[in-house]
Amino acid sequence: MLVIAGLGLYSIRDIPLGVLDLLKKAEVVYFESYTSLAPSLNKEVIEALVGKKVKEVKREDLEDRSAQELLAEAHEKLVVLLTVGNPLIATTHSAIVLEARKRGVPFLILPSASVIDGIICATGLHIYRFGRVVTLVFPDEERGFFPFSTYFAIRSNLSRGLHTLVLLDIRAEEKRYMDPGYAAQLLLRLENMTSGGSLSENSLVIVVARATAPDQEVAVCTLGEAARRSFGQPPFSLVIPGLLHATEIEYLHHVHGAPLEVMLKWNEHVRRKFSSTLEM
Repeated sequence: MLVIAGLGLYSIRDIPLGVLDLLKKAEVVYFESYTSLAPSLNKEVIEALVGKKVKEVKREDLEDRSAQELLAEAHEKLVVLLTVGNPLIATTHSAIVLEARKRGVPFLILPSASVIDGIICATGLHIYRFGRVVTLVFPDEERGFFPFSTYFAIRSNLSRGLHTLVLLDIRAEEKRYMDPGYAAQLLLRLENMTSGGSLSENSLVIVVARATAPDQEVAVCTLGEAARRSFGQPPFSLVIPGLLHATEIEYLHHVHGAPLEVMLKWNEHVRRKFSSTLEM
């Protein structure tokens, strides 16, 4: 049997009891951390917790090789694949489930806190005011690739007054983690390249660093300010807000010290800019 289980966002603090119970019964345990990143959570920590060997797998093991070794073992043994956050947030794990079904391997999916949960807890924003979630990936200038689809998704969400959660690229094998400063510069570059008229240095952004960790940082600032700041260690996410609800403004002001006038000014900008398309 194959169990794909989430570990949450921070450390062993977030591991569900049901997952811990299965880990103690498991004959084989795999751990992947290339689709997400959790502070204070790694292979050695998990091994110490469950008292057994944990095999760390890379992207090519699960994607390029279609998780062949893992699924072959799951035919005969209880195999647990651990992932940071919530298992099916990453499409990689959906593909493994489909392959297990095709091979007749029984499977179980156990959820845990996802990055979306972390962002809601960190910012106090309302989940029903979010539009499409996007990932901002590193461009490949040699091949002429730029993540224009991310920019246009942000633009579409803004046109309806909706917030955009922007997940930042993680390339664990290369030890490259996109930081908010680079992300802000890239979004402004995409604006210049498309002339879309949706973002500028004065656009509001909410930067979340290490969501739910003890050293969590939430900063409400402009894209221009974010482009010039450092926010410490990853993981990071951005939110480009749409129209902020009065209770969201109050939360960001009292909990994170965001200036009221800045947020109210942003709301007025969104109303003026997208008055013909806003969902009211």
